[in-house]
Amino acid sequence: MATELTRSLHCSGEEASESLMNLSPSDMKNLLHHILSGKEFGVERSVRPMESSATSPAISIHEVGHTGATKTERTGIIRLKSEMKQFFFSGQSIGSNVTSPRSTRCSSPSSPSGTMSPTGLGGAHMNWDERQGQWLRRRRLDGAINRVPMGFYQKVWKILQKCHGLSINGYVLPSSTTREMTVGEIKFAVHVESVLNHVPQPEYRQLLVEAILVLTLVADMEVQSIGGIIHIDRIIHIANDLFRQDQKAHGASEYFLEQDPATGICNLFYDSAPSGGFGTMTYLSKAVATYVQDFLPNTSCQMQ
Repeated sequence: MATELTRSLHCSGEEASESLMNLSPSDMKNLLHHILSGKEFGVERSVRPMESSATSPAISIHEVGHTGATKTERTGIIRLKSEMKQFFFSGQSIGSNVTSPRSTRCSSPSSPSGTMSPTGLGGAHMNWDERQGQWLRRRRLDGAINRVPMGFYQKVWKILQKCHGLSINGYVLPSSTTREMTVGEIKFAVHVESVLNHVPQPEYRQLLVEAILVLTLVADMEVQSIGGIIHIDRIIHIANDLFRQDQKAHGASEYFLEQDPATGICNLFYDSAPSGGFGTMTYLSKAVATYVQDFLPNTSCQMQ
């Protein structure tokens, strides 16, 4: 909550913390509600009426427009699923096929070819500055409150039936869990959550969730196995490497490709939208296809 005030009010962390502690119960409840809602919002200082006897600072919260019409449309998960099936079974190139909808309108703040490119000039920098940090903030919020998509734990259960386990940040979620707990059991969801909670960085935790979502698309296919112990961290780093390669090819400087020292992930990758040609889902799908390629029905897929 203090971080949100720091960002919106353009003040220091100390000032934000002080303002947070001085908020009225209704303002604090309103702020917490908007954070938990997952919707984009802004916070502004407001002036209380002269006759008001309240001593706490007043804030006003307003909702701002979405980056997409729906969450499904923003992530492009439906189209991504159909395209992954297409190249897995037809042997077509991964490099040109796996893109999400809205790729031209909502690719990502880091899209090298878009108006929000860090390598662009003139007015492009204005758009870049406005959008910078938007998706990083969204992932931090979602990761901090452990928000996952609907049906996420059931999908994890299905993946575990086709491999020996999932390794997340050094902790293994074994496939034997599916024999001990049912797919809809609350205990199973809590167990998965406990493994994810070992990840200290909320934005990295959210990337793990996104990678697992892409992996479920492979598990939905008619394959007996997708490997032994699947290292989700490795999938994310493959995706990160592919992202950096593409950004460098489009002229992005090392300044914009700075990596988080704690995770080794490019900060620009954290700040990329899920959908679009340069979105995280695109690179995660390429990384998953590379990682489990030997277990797919058709092994003629090649990376470009």
